[in-house]
Amino acid sequence: MNQEKKKLLKIGELAKRAGVTVRTIRYYEELGLLSPTEVSPGGFRLYTENDLYRFQFIQRFKDLGLPLEEIHALIDSSEPGESKMQRIMASYSLFEKQLKKIEDKISELEVSKANIEKGMEALNVCKECSREICLPTCSNKKSLL
Repeated sequence: MNQEKKKLLKIGELAKRAGVTVRTIRYYEELGLLSPTEVSPGGFRLYTENDLYRFQFIQRFKDLGLPLEEIHALIDSSEPGESKMQRIMASYSLFEKQLKKIEDKISELEVSKANIEKGMEALNVCKECSREICLPTCSNKKSLL
C-alpha cells in the first residue's frame, strides 16, 4: 500500500510532467475528460501514471486540432471491453472528419489567396497609371471589386 502511494502524483506534479498548467488539468476535469484516481485525506487530487497517459492521449488529439468535445465523445465511446480494432476505427473516423475540415479550410484559403493576388495585380496596374483620379469607367477598377 505504501509503495502504491509513492506512485500517485499531486495535481501540480501531473501538470509539470504533462507540460501544462494546473488550470488546464482542472479544466479537463470540469469537462469530464480526466479525473483524479484518488483524493487524499487532505483534499489533494492524486493521479496515477495511467492518468498521465490519458492526458497525453487527449493532448495528442488536441494537438491535431480536434475539438475537446469530439475527443470527449471518442473517450466516452471507448468501452473497457472494446477490441483494439474498434478503438482504432473510432480514432480513424475522428481523424477522417478532422482531415476533411482541414481540406475544406485549405480550399477556402486558396480562393482567398487568389483573390488577394488578383487585387494586388490590379493595384500594380494602378501604380503605373498616369491619372491622378480613378475614373468610374476604368476597366482596372472593376478588378479591385
